[in-house]
Amino acid sequence: MLFSRSIFALSCLAFSAVNAAPILLSSMSTASPKPYISEAGFLLTESLAEYYENIVDQVMLDVSENVLAYLPQSISHGNVEARQLAQKSMNRNLNFMRASLLASVNPLVSTDIPHIDGLNTIQQIDNTQERTNQNEIEANLLDSIMVLNKKISHQLGLIVNAEQSSSILMRQASTHITRQADTEKPTVVTVEWKLRQPFQINLIRQEEKEQTQQDVASESQWLYVQLASVETSLLEEFNDRAQDAVLLVMESLALDI
Repeated sequence: MLFSRSIFALSCLAFSAVNAAPILLSSMSTASPKPYISEAGFLLTESLAEYYENIVDQVMLDVSENVLAYLPQSISHGNVEARQLAQKSMNRNLNFMRASLLASVNPLVSTDIPHIDGLNTIQQIDNTQERTNQNEIEANLLDSIMVLNKKISHQLGLIVNAEQSSSILMRQASTHITRQADTEKPTVVTVEWKLRQPFQINLIRQEEKEQTQQDVASESQWLYVQLASVETSLLEEFNDRAQDAVLLVMESLALDI
């Protein structure tokens, strides 16, 4: 009996394996293949991504330095330690934002290039064939780079999300200050007694809370202006160095011979 059960179990296992195999092959055959990227396309993406990353890195470092240096005094109310805590929180969040932007550059470049005709055309140029005028190639490439500049700067601006980020970053920077103030400042205590109800002890800091909320709102608006300038600054830097990008692409694709 035990032997017959073993034979039955093995036969079921073999049947399952045989029937599972076609399903696996079927799923593999229906999987969509990865898009083919030519060597020229790879070189173009990598060279432009590195080029943009260097500019993004520098712009964000400048923005961070400006924000930390001119962080509104109202956030700390003259408390040196509180201001240092706010700067530390802000610096940490701005570094995270910079890292997020840098990590987004390569995927954005690789996604945007196929939608720009000039950058697709230049990948098809063969050095072994007779080419058009070098100046014409550079002019067409410059126009394409300017289009890509606008796309990349706008997309990075959306990632910065100045309106929401300014509110979050300033609120987080103010959190440490509020906690410190709550532990240092005396508390006004009022005792209320109502008929047939127990005593109620209320901690009154309403005026301080209202003032803090007003300060955070004002400071968030200031930070919004700083973060909103990132997209504009990136586009200006991209366009100012567009000719450098043209030369970089020409060298990467060996079209400057």
